[in-house]
Amino acid sequence: MNGLFAICGPPGAGKSTLAEALSLALAAADRPCQVVAPLQANSALVRRISGLPSPSDPSWPERERLMSDYFTLRLLEATELEIAPALGAGRWVITDRWVPDQIVNQTFFGVEPVTRQPALGRLPRPAVTVLLDVDVETALRRNEERCRSAGPFALRRDFLEHARQAYRKMASDDTTLLSLDGTAPTHRNVELILQHLEVS
Repeated sequence: MNGLFAICGPPGAGKSTLAEALSLALAAADRPCQVVAPLQANSALVRRISGLPSPSDPSWPERERLMSDYFTLRLLEATELEIAPALGAGRWVITDRWVPDQIVNQTFFGVEPVTRQPALGRLPRPAVTVLLDVDVETALRRNEERCRSAGPFALRRDFLEHARQAYRKMASDDTTLLSLDGTAPTHRNVELILQHLEVS
């Protein structure tokens, strides 16, 4: 089993909090670990892409394909510069967001991620992918509390409803995904992950 673990879920699910807590727990169990945020964006570039003028349709699909390509490149870049070297050095890596998040976000905008499958297929497959499930009201409340860093769609109810349904469908379609309650205490979810990994 490789040492790559992905934590996914909608904005406000508690991904970053869980990633940091799991990293500390693994370090305490003598497993060197680092957290990587492969979908962390260059805000200025994302704003430029988002602001591209639409030739006719306000929801211009080509603009969203450009955004999808950008985030696919971010995943590849993070893998090459951070994830692969860390795994090669024997460290465990926890990703704060991963491919499922890219898929959920882009399908909201009508971009089918299968068009990017050759590139996504080059990425390492996590030993465990955690999907954090959180209800829309909790996500909205959490995102309002951190609105400056939450991102433009974190306060959109339609996006959060789409995301929750999409992650739940992923979990029901793929039994290898570990679905956890994002409203549960963080230490409890860390315990469940460590049990899943058979780490003591």
